[in-house]
Amino acid sequence: MYDRILVPTDGSEGTKTAVEQAVTHATTYDAELHVLHVVDQSAVDLTAAPAADGMTTEVIQEQLDEQGQALVEEVASQAADAGVPTTTELVEFGQPHEEIQSYATEHEIDLIVIGTHGRSGLDRQLLGSVAEKVIRTAETPVLAVQLDEE
Repeated sequence: MYDRILVPTDGSEGTKTAVEQAVTHATTYDAELHVLHVVDQSAVDLTAAPAADGMTTEVIQEQLDEQGQALVEEVASQAADAGVPTTTELVEFGQPHEEIQSYATEHEIDLIVIGTHGRSGLDRQLLGSVAEKVIRTAETPVLAVQLDEE
């Protein structure tokens, strides 16, 4: 039923539940697991002016890329421990929901497993929700997993 599963990760503590679900589904369906971390480009753009300590946008992007690589490698390691090979471990820059959807389309993903904080009211309005945007607009089936609050 599912040959290619995508799990986007943002590195938050709670996302381990979504990763566990993605690994379980990949094991059950003998599927490839794709791991994606998207650095929100709009947040990077806010730091476009060089800071007093010499931090340039390029340095910040490099650091965020390194952090993202560490995150996807950690997920890949968890998957490998469960016997699930990862096909792709990737860090992208852009609008997270757009990059997730683009990746899913481009790689013919069968299922996106994404964590959600389940925020409502003012918190949702102020913080937005990548998961909500993916669920509303994705052509690929989405499994939203309530994140652990630790």
